[in-house]
Order: sequence, then structure tokens, then C-alpha cells
Amino acid sequence: MTVSSDPASHPTPSPQTSPWAAPPPAPSAAYKPAAIALHWLIAALIAAQLGLGWYMNEVLPDHSAAQEQIETLHISLGLTLMLVVAVRILWRLANRPPALPEDLSAWERRLALLVHVALYVLMVGIPLSGWVLVSGRGHPIGFWGFAWPAIPGVGVLPRPELHQIKHLHVFILIWALVVTWALHVAGAFKHQFDGHPVLWRMVPFLKRPAGKPD
Repeated sequence: MTVSSDPASHPTPSPQTSPWAAPPPAPSAAYKPAAIALHWLIAALIAAQLGLGWYMNEVLPDHSAAQEQIETLHISLGLTLMLVVAVRILWRLANRPPALPEDLSAWERRLALLVHVALYVLMVGIPLSGWVLVSGRGHPIGFWGFAWPAIPGVGVLPRPELHQIKHLHVFILIWALVVTWALHVAGAFKHQFDGHPVLWRMVPFLKRPAGKPD
């Protein structure tokens, strides 16, 4: 029996067929309906909170009845936001989000990750700092007409400490959120119009681009 020396008779396995080859990266896909609903609910709550906070602090007279009413609504919405964000984080941990478009550059991927992490930190930190603020006043906390507990161990805080927490909550964290949110939106629109459309993944009424998986 003769053994052929023709290389064509002994083809080498391609990387696609080799059992040791790494699987290709998952293509970009749409978010699941629950993730989309949570995303837009959180966005609406944040927008409402920013508007109410500005109206309460910049328009209404201090210590007025109208300001107290808006503050009560602001607190209830803030606590609601905190709960919804907690659900969103649990969902994110249990359901891996779709991958970014494969042809994004490395710096775009790193920036997208940084912005997303910053958004989650701020979405947790802002409601928590507000909860600390209202807990430190020593007054009952209302949540849509029901009693909400103060943070254990906080107690009534001195006025200087309350002022520092309010400055952190109202100015530093809020402006950090506005800047981060602007980066998030700007990045989404940049990718939408530079050949890497992503809005369809989170906006249900947008059509899926040709060649993109469901």
C-alpha cells in the first residue's frame, strides 16, 4: 500500500472546524422586553426627579406648603427609583446583556463600559444619599402615603452634616449623573449614525438593521 505525499490529500482542519478553536464572539442583538421596560421606566423616573428637584429648589419658596408637597412626591419617586434600580441590577446579573457591535474600537468599548458602570453607581448612590438625608432629619418618611423606615443607625444628624449630605446629593451626584447621562445618550446617537446602529436594540419601534440578529 502506498501513502500519498500530495498535501491536498491531507487537509488541515480550519479554525472554524477545529474543536479547540474559540467560538466567535456573539453578534449584537436586541435587549429582552423586560430589560427594555426597566430601562425606559428608570429613564422616565430620573427625568421626573431632575425636573421636580429643580422646581422644588429653584422655583418654589423655601419652607412653603407647595415645596413640602413637591418634596413628598420627590421622596416617593426617589424611593421608587431605588427599588426599580435594584430590580434592574438583579435582572442584569441573571440575564447577560447583548454584546456590543463587533467592529467597535477598543477605546469605544472601554468608554461604553465606564459610562455604564458610572450610571449604575450613580443610580444607586443618588437615591441612597437622599434616603440618608431624609433619615437624618428625624421626621417620618412617607412613601406614597405609607410609612417608610429610616436607615438604621443614622439617627438625627447635626445641621452641618445634613448640609454636607445635601450638597453631595443635590449638586455633586446630580451633576455627575447629568454629565454621565449626556455621554450615554451622545454615544448611542454617535453609533447610530456612524455605521454601528444600536438604538434599535433598546427602542422597540425601530426596525432591526439588515443583517442584525433578533
